[in-house]
Amino acid sequence: MQKALNIPTTDKKIIYGKLEIPKAKSKGLIIFIHGLTWDFDHHMYANGAKYFTGKWFTTYRFNLYGDQKQARKLKQASLKNHIQDVNTVSKYFQKKWIQNIFLIGHSFGGLTILYAKLKNITWIILRDPSIGGKELLDDITYHKQTNKYSIDRWDGVIYHIWSNMYKDFLIDSNEHLEKIKKITLPIQIICAEKWLQKAWKKYYKAAKLPKDFTIIPWATHCFDEKWTEKQLFTETYKRVKKYS
Repeated sequence: MQKALNIPTTDKKIIYGKLEIPKAKSKGLIIFIHGLTWDFDHHMYANGAKYFTGKWFTTYRFNLYGDQKQARKLKQASLKNHIQDVNTVSKYFQKKWIQNIFLIGHSFGGLTILYAKLKNITWIILRDPSIGGKELLDDITYHKQTNKYSIDRWDGVIYHIWSNMYKDFLIDSNEHLEKIKKITLPIQIICAEKWLQKAWKKYYKAAKLPKDFTIIPWATHCFDEKWTEKQLFTETYKRVKKYS
């Protein structure tokens, strides 16, 4: 069963999301955090929700920004906002949920998880996570007259951000490395073969046990290939079922 579930924030914004509940007793809750410029209906999250509810997990996927009333806007968003909203969502369910909670973040959403409050989280899964945003700089153009930046993702849409998000892209990746060293709960890193896996091997080496590192052959960053998306779900399920 799917239903809309919107969560208010402390700064008077609204987080828009979708909750999917399995037909039988739930084994746990999986929260999806999307990557930059995407939303909760991207195939990786929509199909992932169907897959995991079929495995008897409750899922929640939400927008970090959108066009809805009182939603955050991408052009005004920052890594700090992302972290704040992930913490708000986690806290909301921790008050209501007594079973395992898993955080799954892709790309910039994976980077966001490193900075989130992870108390009472069972496992974090990072899918081809960003190194720090620097890999996005080739797609960004600065407009001096407006002091804004535009992102061309080659999907027919031009996205706009302000300097606060651009500065987040420039954070020294060593800061992210120090964050992952301090995480004490289980972590799984799944990388696409054709994107960031070489850099993330260093991060995986720095992470504490228990940990897992998987490279999905032939996959591109968004796992758009049907067979790579299926493998992405399968690799994740192998781990979360151990804690459910």
